[in-house]
Amino acid sequence: MKKLLILVAVLAMAGMALADGGIAGQVVNAQTGDPVEGAMVVAKGDSNQIGRARTNARGVYLIEDLESGRYRVSAQSRGYEPAIYPSAVGVRQGQITRNINFRLKPKQQTEPGVIKGRVMDRRTGEPIKGAVVVAVSENFRRRARTDDHGRYVLRKLKPGVYRVKAKARHYIKENFPRPVPVRAGQTVEHINFVLQPKPRKGAIGGRVVDARTHRPIAGVKVIARGEHGMSHAVTDRHGFYRITKVNPGVYRVTAMKRGYRPATFPRPVPVRPGHATKHINFLLHKVRADAD
Repeated sequence: MKKLLILVAVLAMAGMALADGGIAGQVVNAQTGDPVEGAMVVAKGDSNQIGRARTNARGVYLIEDLESGRYRVSAQSRGYEPAIYPSAVGVRQGQITRNINFRLKPKQQTEPGVIKGRVMDRRTGEPIKGAVVVAVSENFRRRARTDDHGRYVLRKLKPGVYRVKAKARHYIKENFPRPVPVRAGQTVEHINFVLQPKPRKGAIGGRVVDARTHRPIAGVKVIARGEHGMSHAVTDRHGFYRITKVNPGVYRVTAMKRGYRPATFPRPVPVRPGHATKHINFLLHKVRADAD
C-alpha cells in the first residue's frame, strides 16, 4: 500500500513538471509610472501559438498555458502607443517567465485649431445673421453659422489647409480667395466675407387681344428672351399674362398661339429689380386660309 502511494506521488510530480509555462509582467504609463489597467498583452510563438491576457488594476498580467519555446510579446492599450518587447522571451515547461514589463507612451493628442471671422452685407455694410461658413480640407469638413453680429467660429479643426466659403439666403455665395492653413492649437482670425446681395427679380405683364375684334385671347404663350435666360407665361381667359421671377435686364417679348401670327413687341423690354414692367400688350392677327 505504501509503495502504491509513493508511485501516485511520483506520477503527480511528473505531471506538474510536464505542465505548460507562462509569461508575466506589468504594464505602466511611461510618463507617470501609473499602472495601465485593461491593456492587452499578446505572446506569439515560433510555431504561431498565441496567448493573450489583460492587465488588472495594478497593471499586472499573466499569460498561461504556453508551450515551451520563444515568443514575441507585445502590449497595447487605448490612448497609448503599442510596444513590442525588445527581445524574444523564452518559456519553459512548468515555469513562469516573469518581469516582462512594458512602459507604454501615451499618444500625443493633437490640439485642434480654430478659424474665426465675420460675414457682412456688401451693399449696406451690416452683419449677416445666420450665414453658413464651411471649411473643407482633404479629409475633414466643419461648418458654423454667424451670430447677430455676423461673427462665426469654426472649432475643433484638424491641422491642415482649408478652403473656406460662406453663403446666406438672398446672397451670392463666396469663396475665400486663398487657402487657409491651420496648425495645431492655432486660431486663425479675420477670415472675413462681404457677400453681394442677389439681384431682386422683376416681372413682365400685359394683355393679348384679337387684332380685329379686340376680344381677349386665352392660352397665348408669351415668351421673354434676354441675356440672363428665358421665361414665359400663358394668358388667362381675360387675355392677361404675367411673367414672374425675371432677372433684371433687357428682353425681347413674343406672343404666339396656334391659329394666330406670332407677334414680337416692337421694342426691347427693360426689367428692373423688384419691379413689374406693365402694359406689354399684343394684338394678334388670325391666320386666314386662302380661298380656293
